[in-house]
Amino acid sequence: MKKLKILIVALIATFAVMWGNVNAYADEAPISAMVVSPMYQRIILTPGETTTLSLKVSSPNAAQNDLNYSVSIGSFSHKSEDDSVDTESVSSYNQIMDWINLEKTTGTVAPNGTDVLNFTITVPESAPAGGQYATILVKDDTGSTTGASNVNIQSNVQMASIIYAEVAGETLNTAEILENNIPSFLMNNELETTSLVKNTGNVHTDAKYTLQVWPMFSDEEICTNEENADTNLIMPGMERYYVQKCTLPIVGMFRVKQIVQIFDEISTVEKTIIVCPLWLIAIIVFVIVAIVVWIVIRMKSRKKAK
Repeated sequence: MKKLKILIVALIATFAVMWGNVNAYADEAPISAMVVSPMYQRIILTPGETTTLSLKVSSPNAAQNDLNYSVSIGSFSHKSEDDSVDTESVSSYNQIMDWINLEKTTGTVAPNGTDVLNFTITVPESAPAGGQYATILVKDDTGSTTGASNVNIQSNVQMASIIYAEVAGETLNTAEILENNIPSFLMNNELETTSLVKNTGNVHTDAKYTLQVWPMFSDEEICTNEENADTNLIMPGMERYYVQKCTLPIVGMFRVKQIVQIFDEISTVEKTIIVCPLWLIAIIVFVIVAIVVWIVIRMKSRKKAK
């Protein structure tokens, strides 16, 4: 029993030492955060001219140590497979990457401080008219090595400020609406309408999506965004798939209208849809089968009676 007590005391003491070390190392770990602004800049560029821009790198109040950062230039588009942002793939609409000159590629910000990063964009005389896109990528390189544990703690945070540029000249505002679909029948009350548009022009634009839903015999809207349509940025040469949603009553008939617009292209689809859950379908089938069986039995009974 005495040995057991000694063992328990030893374990408690060991845990206490370990917990004290963990807290000590946690106190030594750097707390860094980063804010980059503005998030994006929309500019008009003229061939043969140089434009100067800037962005701010800030360290908020929560930071307890200097923030070290590095800067690089990335492209900007969206990945077709999952619609996520792509800062690595390069196309003819990312030539602006070669026109950007950074004032510096590294910097340091004191706690609760702000550092300004200036850069210039020099447009060649031969630059094509239309959209050009890039990102100024700012990476938090703040790190610290704790003396006792010899562990390097790295933030690995990277933020981007997007440049939406339009080179002056002849622009092409053309697009195609490839799909505009509304389902006809639902077995649950979650309506999803879909569309697919393609920007065939040479400048970016916002596609607009409007969805309106009414009960079959009423004009009181169940869902509508008519006054504040959804928008989705479409880059030149790019296709984007979009889904609009509306929660309906669990059963019924409804009128649905979806309008998709990009540049001067407009597609309007109106459809009557039926919402009938699986359990209700099962009940209807059961009732129909029961009626048919009853009729068959009645007919056989009558034949026997005759």
